Amino acid sequence: MERRVDATPPGNMYRPLVDVSDGTTQSYDSDGDEVSHGLSASVGVTVLAAVMWVSVICGEHFSAIAPLRTASYVIWVIACAYWWRCRRWRVSLVTICVVGAVGLVGGASAWHAPSVIEGPCSGTAIVRTDPTWVGNGVGVVLQLHGKRYRVIAHGASGAHLANRLAGERVMVDGTCAKTTGPYSRYDRITHVVGRMTVRSVSEEFSEGSMAIRAANRMRVALRNGVASMPYNLQALFAGLVIGDDRDQPREMVNQFRASGLSHLCAVSGQNVAYLLAALSPFLNRLRRTGRFIAILIFLVWFVLLTRAEPSVLRAAVMAGLVALNAASGTSMNARTILASTVIVLLLIDPMLAWSVGFALSVGATAGLAWLSARLGHVLSNRGMLAATLAAQVGTMPVSLFVFGYVPVVSLVANPLALWVAGMVMMVGLPLALLASLVTPLVPLVSWAMAVPVAWVAGVARICADLSPHGALNVGLWLCVAGAIWHRWRQTER
Repeated sequence: MERRVDATPPGNMYRPLVDVSDGTTQSYDSDGDEVSHGLSASVGVTVLAAVMWVSVICGEHFSAIAPLRTASYVIWVIACAYWWRCRRWRVSLVTICVVGAVGLVGGASAWHAPSVIEGPCSGTAIVRTDPTWVGNGVGVVLQLHGKRYRVIAHGASGAHLANRLAGERVMVDGTCAKTTGPYSRYDRITHVVGRMTVRSVSEEFSEGSMAIRAANRMRVALRNGVASMPYNLQALFAGLVIGDDRDQPREMVNQFRASGLSHLCAVSGQNVAYLLAALSPFLNRLRRTGRFIAILIFLVWFVLLTRAEPSVLRAAVMAGLVALNAASGTSMNARTILASTVIVLLLIDPMLAWSVGFALSVGATAGLAWLSARLGHVLSNRGMLAATLAAQVGTMPVSLFVFGYVPVVSLVANPLALWVAGMVMMVGLPLALLASLVTPLVPLVSWAMAVPVAWVAGVARICADLSPHGALNVGLWLCVAGAIWHRWRQTER
């Protein structure tokens, strides 16, 4: 019997669901995949993912082993083939050593200093990021001769770059140098190895591959479909639907951070789940193999559309693993899928180990996978509040370390805004694309989408104004923790 596609978070799309009173579905606590010695596969793979992450970070300090990356991958492939053939999934010292060694070599190779052009440089460059205005200049990342350079262009060069989109190609002429200064480490994490001072940028350009052209034209059509919407709401609409927050004013960005709603403008598993739900009438008509291929095509397209942000990569790989499990008839819970996703992505791009966006995305998903169902039971099946608390607990270590602040008002802001933002994510993309094709619909769609987008912006603004700071915020978090502990004890009794 074929499995159906449900509107559930990636990692639970094909698992039995438990409905709670407010309509939120939770199945994150299911442990259906057990291995020997009583240790669940989810715990074992999570341990390996943690070992991989820590070893990749430590690899930065062992640059001498960077040339061993190819050999480490060969060992990894042989080990995976052995484990698959022998079905030996338990976590052993040998397994941990292999995973740790591969991660260590991967981290070392990621920081291995590449050769960078120093002096005059020119040629056909690929635009790797959508241009943004930086003061009076245009900031963008260009890839020239296989290396990425950060550019801030002014005048005619800046005007030419401002009209380009990621994936397009232009002819540039300038001077290149190694990246230095306070932001050089951030540049290396994002694979930028140098700076370029451009002297000229050609007016002629290439639109790139067919997939890039399709993604860029869809992004343009998305903005055209809500052209009658106020500019600030247009910027927020683009952030909610495809994670494009370039045009959001600084005040709005600060409001979303202070209210704990900034994750709404970072495309993640929630967007993937909502859009898969919107496609479910089409997917349900396909056979198992056809559905799997269709989901993979959609995921690749969505990654291109949203510029392959770390949170998007995490969500897309998780959804792909869920689709693979469904196609093969196997079962794997969200914890195992998340840990497997972390291992796969760190193998492909070790620099993700230092990405704040990737850490926040993994932390939020881990909180949902390990805590949401238990908290929902403790909170009398208040699923939205339980999910918000679980995600906050998962991201709290990273948020405190990086930002030094976790707003307690997010426990109010998220239940008020999340369901409205989800509706915008699900219906906003198809409606905006339809309006861009049938231009008389633009005012109607703009007005219809402006109402929920304005609601989300209003919740962020009001909650940011009411958000406590300092000792009061800490005290309220302690009160929340105490109340949950009290409810937990009552539930246990």
